[in-house]
Amino acid sequence: MLAGNYSRTASAGGEESGAVEWGLLLVKGNVSNEEKKGKRIQWNDTYAIPWNYNVKQQKNLTRLFGSGGSGVKMNDGTLVFPMEGTKKGKEGEAKEEGNTITVSLILYSSDARIWMLSKGMSDGGCSDPSVVEWGKDGKLIMMTACDDGRRRVYESGDKGDSWTEALGTLSRVWGNKQGEGVKHVGSGFITATIDGADNRSMMLVTLPVYVKKDVDGDNPKSELHLWLTDNTHIVDIGSISGEGDDAAASSLLYKRSTSGTGNKENKEELIALYEKKAEGENSLGMVSVSLTEQLERVKKVLATWQEVDKSVSQLCVSLLAQKGISTNTVCSADKITNGLVGFLSSNFSDNTWRDEYLGVDATVKSGAGAEKTSDGVTFRGAGAEWPVG
Repeated sequence: MLAGNYSRTASAGGEESGAVEWGLLLVKGNVSNEEKKGKRIQWNDTYAIPWNYNVKQQKNLTRLFGSGGSGVKMNDGTLVFPMEGTKKGKEGEAKEEGNTITVSLILYSSDARIWMLSKGMSDGGCSDPSVVEWGKDGKLIMMTACDDGRRRVYESGDKGDSWTEALGTLSRVWGNKQGEGVKHVGSGFITATIDGADNRSMMLVTLPVYVKKDVDGDNPKSELHLWLTDNTHIVDIGSISGEGDDAAASSLLYKRSTSGTGNKENKEELIALYEKKAEGENSLGMVSVSLTEQLERVKKVLATWQEVDKSVSQLCVSLLAQKGISTNTVCSADKITNGLVGFLSSNFSDNTWRDEYLGVDATVKSGAGAEKTSDGVTFRGAGAEWPVG
């Protein structure tokens, strides 16, 4: 666990407090299982990460502190923690107290002894990062909350030496209409290999959706929603917070274990932890929610994705066969659907042309003269709007 250490030194005269000192602490714990008390974490070792060491890597940073977001243990054993820092703002950038802006970056180590601060960082004004590892090549994906009200997502294949905004996939997909009026909060952001879905790795995200206001139209409140994505398709699984709760920061935990003998069964658990906001800066506490129903919904969505992949692959085979072209492997589901964000076919009614992947639907304009066919929609004139990509 990464923690911040903040203290104030005594002044020489003893009348006023001195300078503020701060740093980073790495705390290591062991899980014990006591018969009477159950499982507990014993925090044993505390290691101070020297700030001077980090200054040599990032001289332009004026401050560094933990983000509170989830970190990750990579497949190669590297431990990665998301971090926030502040640096002097340039002219024209959004500035905070002290003429500084917030940036997101990572701290990582291969042996939990020597820690490195990433050379690269997010754009200014992006905070509350969470990090996951994605893909066979060990790419890191970092989600941040930015001053423009959107969630910017960054990718790195070199452990943070450079970050590229994931435009066209996940970045800026999520946001809120309140923009700068809403305080940034951390998101739950994890990967999970879901049982019964060809053991495909997926990303699960929890984010607040600002949909509620008081009678005066002020004080926006939020529901916490669970989202599923494979870095191409994105589906809103639905609200997971309690009715009336004003949800803020959140975290996710997915656990998969094998039990039984012979035909072993996999036991899966998906749990969300979120903060309840109160008036002002105070918090009403934390809420833990078991997402059993939502996990089943996730499995149904994944099964639908697989079926649509097969349909698109078969459509490719049929079209090429009509032209007498050999398909070889070009129509295999993993190739023909690679990067395919959505697919519109014959699921059309009430001026809505529904995405077969359960993502964003297309809206048919009134008077377009749209008619459903066996494998699509025929228009007499333009058209439909499909806000994807």
